[in-house]
Amino acid sequence: MPNSAYVLTVAGLTDVGRTRSRNEDSFQASSDCEFAVVCDGMGGHAGGDIASGKAVEVICGLLRDHAPIEPITLVDGISVADHDDADRTLTDPAGAEPAVRRALSVARSAVQQANRSIFDLNTARGFAQGRGMGTTVAGVWRVPGTAQIVVFHAGDSRVYRLRDGELRTLTRDHSLYQIWLDNGGRGTAPQRNIIVRALGTAEDVEPEVGVHSLMPDDVVMLCSDGLNGMLPDGLIARMLRDEPDPARAAAALVDAANAAGGQDNVTVVVGRFTATA
Repeated sequence: MPNSAYVLTVAGLTDVGRTRSRNEDSFQASSDCEFAVVCDGMGGHAGGDIASGKAVEVICGLLRDHAPIEPITLVDGISVADHDDADRTLTDPAGAEPAVRRALSVARSAVQQANRSIFDLNTARGFAQGRGMGTTVAGVWRVPGTAQIVVFHAGDSRVYRLRDGELRTLTRDHSLYQIWLDNGGRGTAPQRNIIVRALGTAEDVEPEVGVHSLMPDDVVMLCSDGLNGMLPDGLIARMLRDEPDPARAAAALVDAANAAGGQDNVTVVVGRFTATA
């Protein structure tokens, strides 16, 4: 059973923005606030909104239906593994403790099943591999009974964590621009919106999965690039610090992205981890 000493409160909002005619973003947060997913569809007339909606449907359905994971030993409400605050990105989770290993495996499988569902839709519509509709994904899933979250993503939608006033990105964009930065940023920068990993455009995809700790008063934020493409991280951090209510924080961030130009659909999910006692 989830640890009753702590609760994750989650709220989200999506908006078409100021320049687009259709919203191709989709999101969902579970009713028990144990997981959340944001997807940013692409494909225009080919159905980016269909791709993002299908990804959210498949991933959330599998996470919701998954049997509860056996609890990890807790010390003062925090899992033993988190006392060293060891955040880990794990494409091979063999070294993780059993409950976390299972959660990582389920999240990875859920993303891959969503990818296959969208790929099959593209195939049925006659699109060749690499064509048709696709979507990014960014998601979090709290490991039941623990103060840890599994973070998974493909593409350039992001997950952030605000702790002690400092904002940290828990995902790394799968984009040509990020590759350019990783290689030293020499020469002409590629466009920021060209992604190198997405759901639906190939038969197989390898999502990036990791496990990260939560501490009381941490804030977790998921977003499509319609937010971070419009607002600098410093402003996002300040707004999350200033507004403790997740629903109001999400609304304020969407409004700010639109005020800055709203050049894309914008979706934001904000979660706050708090002690109940």
